[in-house]
Amino acid sequence: MENYQYTGINKFGKRVSGVIPANNEHELEQKLLKSKIDLLTFKKKSDGFSLLGKPKVTRKDIISMTFQFEQLLRAGVPLMEIIDDLKDSFESDAVKEMLATIYESMEGGATFSAALKDYETVFGEVYVSLVSVGEKTGKLEDILLDLANMLKWEDELISKAKKVMIYPAIVATVVIAVVILMMMFVVPELLGFITSMGGELGFATIALIATSGFVQEYIIEIFVVPTVLVFILKWWRKQSPDFKLKTDELSLRLWIVGPVLYKLKLARIANALAVMYGAGVSFPDSLRMSSIIAGNKYLETNINNAVRMIEDGKPIHESFEQATVFPSMAVRMIKVGELSGGMDVALKNVSYFYDREAKELIDKIEPAIEPVLTVIMGFVVGWVMIAVLGPIYDTIAQVQ
Repeated sequence: MENYQYTGINKFGKRVSGVIPANNEHELEQKLLKSKIDLLTFKKKSDGFSLLGKPKVTRKDIISMTFQFEQLLRAGVPLMEIIDDLKDSFESDAVKEMLATIYESMEGGATFSAALKDYETVFGEVYVSLVSVGEKTGKLEDILLDLANMLKWEDELISKAKKVMIYPAIVATVVIAVVILMMMFVVPELLGFITSMGGELGFATIALIATSGFVQEYIIEIFVVPTVLVFILKWWRKQSPDFKLKTDELSLRLWIVGPVLYKLKLARIANALAVMYGAGVSFPDSLRMSSIIAGNKYLETNINNAVRMIEDGKPIHESFEQATVFPSMAVRMIKVGELSGGMDVALKNVSYFYDREAKELIDKIEPAIEPVLTVIMGFVVGWVMIAVLGPIYDTIAQVQ
């Protein structure tokens, strides 16, 4: 089946364009006629090489789509009409193609959740499972609203974490680039002048000469080796579950970054658990799916251990405590929820608590990053100045 890029006129007389999968031109025209679009032009969409890669459906696309599904369904618009209209309202070809395929699957008799399952890598297992629950219980609008709010909250958390990391990443890159350029071009010229003056060289100057020589001799390796190590690390994580488990555990113990990651993941797990359990999914199934959301093999293993204990009849709070899924504070909150019958409320409280703690940590780290980087940069510049000016000062002192 080929992907066809088309332009046409819809039932409102508006010019529209998009991408639709079809076996041939005739099938393309028939599909468009069913959507009340008169075909004007079309061409096969090339899958050729692109530096940017194939367009992808973004998280923001899914959030926008979910909100629109919920609002239009609540207004009484049939789901098929919603999908048909939405596929012409998005600018992204990837979204248009996906919605066209979902529409085609549902037209062939598939349920909404079954059609979404073909794009499970885009929507996620939790999204598809909850939509299936919504279809069975008749509460699809409520579940879509919960999903949209959950995805929006996750997107805001990710954006905030990225924002904190962008500045230090840029400054660190600039500092490293400046140091390498100095060691390759500036320092050799200065050191040539200093050594020609004679005299005894101090430790700072000797260290600078050694560093400059190392950078000049191994400049290719300095760039290649870290890149190769990253690829080896990624490959090893894919090949070895034990190595992935250890590295994921280590990532949660990293200085500064680890506690933030841990709290963000705990908040995400608790929020997903609350949404799924509140929608009517059994607690073990909700917990099992939330382990995938965690995106961390260490936490996933601990959660699955807790699932096995719960299925064996052990209380939820005891299972969490023994499997070290949540810290003691969260376990106490869950215990109250379990005993009072308000587990979904307790989980939302856990999510709120760790969400707030993670954001507070980020807010504390953000203003501290700039002075730390300034000190590091000042240390490098000071070292170069002492290494260069020290011998010059000694020589002048000897002449006097």
